Amino acid sequence: MTFGFRDRVLRINLTDSSIKVESPGEEFFKKYMGGTNMIGYYLNTEVPGDVDALAPENKIIVSPSIMTGAAIPGFSRFSVGAKSPLTNGFGNSEAGGFFGPELKWAGYDTIIVEGKAEKPVYISITNDKVEIKDASHMWGKETGPVQDMIREEMGESKARVLQTGPAGENLVRFAALTNELKHWNGRTGMGAVFGSKNLRAIAVKGDDKDFMKEADEIKKYTQWFAKNWKSHEGLPGFGEVGTMSLVSILDSMGILPTRNFQQGSFESAADIDGPKILEQIGHKREGCFSCPIRCKMVVKNESEDPDKNIDPAYGAPEYETMGSIGSGTAIKDLITVCKGNELIARYGMDSIGAGVTIAFAMECYEKGIITKEDTGGLELNFGDNNAFLRLIEKIAKRDGIGDILAEGCYRAAQKFGKGAEKLAMHSKGMEFAAHEPRGKWNVGLGYAVSPNGADHVVVEHDHCFMGEPNTDPEALVDGDIFPLFNWGIRKPMEPCSLDHDKIRAFVILQKLWGIADMLDICIFLVEPSRRMITLNHLPKLVNHVTGWDVSLNELIMAAERSIVMARQFNAKCGITEKDEVIPERFFTPLPNGALKGMAIDKDTFYEARTLYYHMAGMDEHGAPLKGKLVELSLEEVM
Repeated sequence: MTFGFRDRVLRINLTDSSIKVESPGEEFFKKYMGGTNMIGYYLNTEVPGDVDALAPENKIIVSPSIMTGAAIPGFSRFSVGAKSPLTNGFGNSEAGGFFGPELKWAGYDTIIVEGKAEKPVYISITNDKVEIKDASHMWGKETGPVQDMIREEMGESKARVLQTGPAGENLVRFAALTNELKHWNGRTGMGAVFGSKNLRAIAVKGDDKDFMKEADEIKKYTQWFAKNWKSHEGLPGFGEVGTMSLVSILDSMGILPTRNFQQGSFESAADIDGPKILEQIGHKREGCFSCPIRCKMVVKNESEDPDKNIDPAYGAPEYETMGSIGSGTAIKDLITVCKGNELIARYGMDSIGAGVTIAFAMECYEKGIITKEDTGGLELNFGDNNAFLRLIEKIAKRDGIGDILAEGCYRAAQKFGKGAEKLAMHSKGMEFAAHEPRGKWNVGLGYAVSPNGADHVVVEHDHCFMGEPNTDPEALVDGDIFPLFNWGIRKPMEPCSLDHDKIRAFVILQKLWGIADMLDICIFLVEPSRRMITLNHLPKLVNHVTGWDVSLNELIMAAERSIVMARQFNAKCGITEKDEVIPERFFTPLPNGALKGMAIDKDTFYEARTLYYHMAGMDEHGAPLKGKLVELSLEEVM
């Protein structure tokens, strides 16, 4: 019997309807462990760099990790990857919820989907029973009804359904995937890849939960967590409103993206903040598998006006949604923001991609680059509730101007011309997340060098190291010295800087955060800063689950493989330093808010990028050096 992994990779070819199971062996899983590593390995070894992301030759890799499904808070996540239709390079997106554990319990470590079905299908998995089923009658329907239909057809009310929506069917490049209608593999356009294969969903029901070597030790740790999390700094408040509380916090700091990143402060931030939403339309709280924090708010509003009637089945917006479709588009009515979140969920889109693309269109409209003739009569002014909601629907259906905006802001800007290119807030073709880099220079560097494109989850954000007592040996967490003290990060760092200490920290932190990506762990519970689950906990937990004897250093090396393999795939796709840039807007001063006048120094930024390449083992174009690949035993992906 294996522990932690099942030694079963499920390969499904939709072109010829073949289904087979492969067993890579224990050494393979020790080396790669899951998550982003599985995606990096299979993309590099099986997908040529010149493949069109929406062609049958692209492959979908769905992968939990060796830890997914263990009853530990934060260990519910899984990764989905493919060549991205947004960036034409490495695409990876993670989600929590319940699908990842269910896949592990069904007996699979990874699913690889190849080819393209002749007609719409979904994949049904019930333990060893794997079927490709007709989905023609589901095509075009919203995510909620399709989840119900699949569960009814499977005869499993608790089947976990990972699906795209009408936006993915229509190949909207920022289409996403959802499980339980509330948990999202949001970024990099994985929903469009599903749609390109005529694949609507993968549904799973599994019953074998016996995969942990020392289940009693895991139970003890989970009990410790349940007993202590409420006394841990930040977590009780996080459980109340989740990430939505960040709206007013970041606004007060002058780094809340507003009006397509033209400003850093939104005059109506308090009106769309988490506490206000909780007070007015909060319905209940939900969460992920085995997590007592339940940070997912659910909202509900009953109204005869369809633009104000909010269905609780689709949860509530997270911070990234609020900053993208709220302040980003200057929508100040919380009902409209929550309705926008519901529509995006119904159609199956990334709320960041949708919000930033809509904000881009609004700025283009206000600056005369596009007109009412282009928009089909919509007045795309910032803050216009009706235009905002109608544009979501137009994008999902590729209706009128929505057909252009469905390509994402980068490609839409190329289509519009007339200077629209300067208004597209993206890196590598993927829209910026809701974090203003002029106040977080580390985050700005991450937007540029992340293999995914403008990804905000690359390293710990800058403010977590501003004035922190990193040299304090008394800063203990469960008997652990503050983790970064052990990695040479011993002094406070200013958010608006990219000096040598900051780049050194970036390189270290990217590897440490990479552990969470590789093991598919929630970053709000385990990180290299002050989270509940510390770095020194992780090897113990991995070994309790697997029966191995891995060290923290081995986990760090495995995590570095994920970073290097992603960059290796990008190099094969022709992505170089010319693509690892940020818009000129961020080199100009913020016009308002607490950081009024602040801008990233352009020369400093690109010098920092070059230094990052050197320190991370990359050449002058950002591709991994042969020595770095050999160091990490990655000759097989060269």
